[in-house]
Amino acid sequence: MTADGPDADHTPSGRQPYEYVIIGGGIHGTCLANYLLAEGEYSHQDLCLVEPREQLLASFETKARQCGMRTLRSTFVHHIGIEPFSLESFAKGAGREDELVSTENYPNRPTLELFLDHARYVIDRRGIDGCHLQSWATGVTKTEAGDRLEVQTGAGSLEARHVVLAIGLGGSRTIPTWATSLPDDAPLVHVWDDDFDPTTVAEFAGPTFVVGGGITAGQLACSLSEHRDVTLLSRHDLEIELTEADPYWINWRHIEQEIHTLPPGSQARLDRIRAARNDATIPPYVERRLDEVRDCDGLEIRRGEITAAYATDDGLLVRFDDGTTATNAQVVLATGLDPVPEHPLVDSVAESLSLERGADGFPVLDDRALAWRGADGTRSAVYVSGALAEPSVGPFARNIVGARRVAERLLESRHRGGSERAPPASRGRS
Repeated sequence: MTADGPDADHTPSGRQPYEYVIIGGGIHGTCLANYLLAEGEYSHQDLCLVEPREQLLASFETKARQCGMRTLRSTFVHHIGIEPFSLESFAKGAGREDELVSTENYPNRPTLELFLDHARYVIDRRGIDGCHLQSWATGVTKTEAGDRLEVQTGAGSLEARHVVLAIGLGGSRTIPTWATSLPDDAPLVHVWDDDFDPTTVAEFAGPTFVVGGGITAGQLACSLSEHRDVTLLSRHDLEIELTEADPYWINWRHIEQEIHTLPPGSQARLDRIRAARNDATIPPYVERRLDEVRDCDGLEIRRGEITAAYATDDGLLVRFDDGTTATNAQVVLATGLDPVPEHPLVDSVAESLSLERGADGFPVLDDRALAWRGADGTRSAVYVSGALAEPSVGPFARNIVGARRVAERLLESRHRGGSERAPPASRGRS
């Protein structure tokens, strides 16, 4: 083991305190670690990535495969590397240019396999695995001296000067009310269940309903229809949008003008961001897959929703809002996850450190540094990435490009140095 090498000991008995403890080893946590190592002049012993899964990005990969993702919605310049054209160069060097998929009126998009292989290349090249502590984070408190943070994990406590919450979209699956009273052995599953297995779903003898109207439901319906007939059930007509928001929302200056001019923590910010996000939409290339499967009689797309379901010996008796029913059915939910401010760790950190929360429970952040503000208006040493950062980073916060924007803010904050009180004018609320 060396002081600066990737073989550093990241058990709680190793060298402490860390400069940054990053909670979450998905796209955001891994991207942030890469930026801090490459551009922030930090060593591997300065960083710790707390992630319960055996490998970094394992949760992202599992979810992508569970829903049948073939290509990313993001373009080839959005990845966990530093250089924008790193993934393209990787593809050309490996003779895999055909995995940069052409998209009409849009830059090429990588296949899932190409994106994952490039990410593993970046992780290996930077030795980011050397920062990985395989454990759960359960809380963050101040040390007795009050000058550092203490991160509680299943493997013990870690001391850190800064903590970044990069915990994804949320911890709990969104379950419709009609499904909550069904027995555990009923043929009802959620695509984000840890043990969701598309193969098992494909073996069910009765009709299969995929519930949802966004890209996850669309991809899942296409994937399952390769093995059986499927009905995609959406409450609304399928809406087609190429991207999650207009690309100008990637520009930080635009975000400053459109978002940061509104009061921190305000409902007005969330309303503007939600109006800009194309949630529950399907991109044109998924629409084409759906049309192809439907033309082959493997898929039905139905507008409506389930109002009640009852377990029987042969499956579910499902009642729809138009009064019709289906028998001996199974249902696969693609209804998303609960809002990330409801994540238990968010509640715990906010309470233990007396941090300010705004509309819908989102953290109130310093827009320049993305540090979570304390109730006294000062910046804390807790930062956020992903959906938690939407009120400051905008509609692309949860996407790959959002991770890069957070990384840039962390690096700029490091160069400015220290915590500071937010300017009085920015502490207004509405």
